[in-house]
Amino acid sequence: MTIFYLILLGIFVGGITGVTGASGVLILVPILSTFSDVSLPIILGTSLLVDVIVSISVSFAYSRAKNLEIKGILWILVGTLFGAQIGSIFVVSISQIFITSAIVLGMIFFGVKMWTSGKANHKHDTLVVPEKISAKLRTPIGMILSGLVVGLATGIFGAGGGLTIFIILYSFLKFPIKKAVGTSSFVMLLTALSGVAGYAQHGNLNATLGLIIGVSAAVGGGLSSVLANRINEAFLARIIGLFFIFFAVIMLILRVLFPLFNVDF
Repeated sequence: MTIFYLILLGIFVGGITGVTGASGVLILVPILSTFSDVSLPIILGTSLLVDVIVSISVSFAYSRAKNLEIKGILWILVGTLFGAQIGSIFVVSISQIFITSAIVLGMIFFGVKMWTSGKANHKHDTLVVPEKISAKLRTPIGMILSGLVVGLATGIFGAGGGLTIFIILYSFLKFPIKKAVGTSSFVMLLTALSGVAGYAQHGNLNATLGLIIGVSAAVGGGLSSVLANRINEAFLARIIGLFFIFFAVIMLILRVLFPLFNVDF
């Protein structure tokens, strides 16, 4: 891939992150695996570096718009660290295809509900848990447990952390949609940074490739973040709903259909 196409790819990935707070790994990994001769471990490490760079830009943009909530995030991160470790042990005894299929169905359901809610210009009452449960989840213990879920998703699927933390913040902790996006980007920044350090220690990182895509993604993410903070939340809900369905389809293809038919990407 030429530098021009890498820049376009970065802008596209950043645009998605800026609007949804989701990781670009699901997009970068299959594209780079198909159109470059870089090994998969290096692609994974480089993709995480891109996540770090774009998350800085996106988090800053949401912070300026006062849509970044740091309070309580440390408790969620504590749970995330434990969840990732548990996931690496727990997942070996359960079918990856079964787990992925369940996650995909959940993402499609959430995406459709987000789209419907935004289209009808209603509040997301149908997507939140009862207040009694939400209040418990807003405690330190509740946030640690929520972080465990994020860690499990990140440990098992790699790219699921950003989407999972958005669902937890939006549906369980009742964050406003824009604050949920901004905060999930910040959490992704910290978790991706930890992942980059691990890959770099084993030499699985292409810094040049990561910087080219990452800087481009930071530009795209910064611009899309400004736009996302200016549009109304109903319309933003529809956009995020579409992206959830989009990511679910990608995950279905890469994690379910490809393994079933022994297809390598």
